[in-house]
Amino acid sequence: MNKIAAVVTEIEQTDIVTYITLQCNDTQVRLIKTKTPLWAGVGEKVLFSFQEASVCISKECPGKVSIENRIPGTLLKIRSKDSLCELTFESDIGTVVSLITENACRELGLEVGCRATMLLRGVDIHLEPDVVPMTVESFKKRSGTKVAN
Repeated sequence: MNKIAAVVTEIEQTDIVTYITLQCNDTQVRLIKTKTPLWAGVGEKVLFSFQEASVCISKECPGKVSIENRIPGTLLKIRSKDSLCELTFESDIGTVVSLITENACRELGLEVGCRATMLLRGVDIHLEPDVVPMTVESFKKRSGTKVAN
């Protein structure tokens, strides 16, 4: 599972779905949700995640594609086994792992060091709040409460 930190920059509600735009470094990522999570708001720090099999790869994408999220990256590592390839990319949003077939990897001519574009559908992205776990010490300081031993 790929998990990446970002900030919510826009929430657009329609009659059918909600579009949530995230900013991660210089890259925007757009999600599609059936409804806005109650905790989500513009300026909120979040974590977004997606399965490796949800990341499509394109080396040259000359035509039009319905997928909005296009993240350029450099291929760092290829791990191949049982007709599948696990590809590790470095990008503006961080390290992203994709899982494709060996045939697709071969047909695209992917090799370590090459540039490629990762395509990610907005409906495949999960969202959760980026909360810092509270320690007993930080709880005591914040609340002024004594904690029993």
